[in-house]
Amino acid sequence: MLHEKGSSMGEPKNDQPAMHEESRKEFLKEIIKMPGGEKILECIQCGSCASGCPTRVAMDYSPMQIIKMINLGMKKEVLSSTTLWVCSSCYTCATRCPRDVNFTALVMSLRNKAIQENMVENPTSLKFHRYFFEVIKKNGRLHESELLMKILNKTDFSSLRGTANLAIRMLRKGKVQLRASKIEQASWLESIQEETNTEKKSQ
Repeated sequence: MLHEKGSSMGEPKNDQPAMHEESRKEFLKEIIKMPGGEKILECIQCGSCASGCPTRVAMDYSPMQIIKMINLGMKKEVLSSTTLWVCSSCYTCATRCPRDVNFTALVMSLRNKAIQENMVENPTSLKFHRYFFEVIKKNGRLHESELLMKILNKTDFSSLRGTANLAIRMLRKGKVQLRASKIEQASWLESIQEETNTEKKSQ
């Protein structure tokens, strides 16, 4: 515990605050090196990201709070946050940020970091994220039909029947495509995979 007011100067000095400060700095350094984390120190906590986020209502912490928590060294709270998995990667936060903080890319990096640190409690989130990267790596973009086929529980016939009916309706309306259109893979996605080493750690 810290010294109470009026305590003797001869008491042993507690080094916990110094240890916490060192841990905070190390976590912050790690994040700054990741894609999306390069400019988090420039965040002015204006709230533009949080106010425009369409999935904020389902998050435990807003994008603005996550950035603040990173600066405070709250590693466990950040990496175990549901915010990382609720984020829909719509880029609203990134486009509205006056300091060009790319929170969407940061979330991708934090997801991989959470996997690396074995801090993902929901196995569905882990499964979805792994297959999401597989599809993106293969096609350069998301192909919803292929992703759905990977994450579906093939033994749940009731769910399969319902999904098939929905898929047919969406196909008729042109909302989904059976064949994926391929584009060149984004360089930032490769950076996330390389710098957080997600494939090696999550298998």
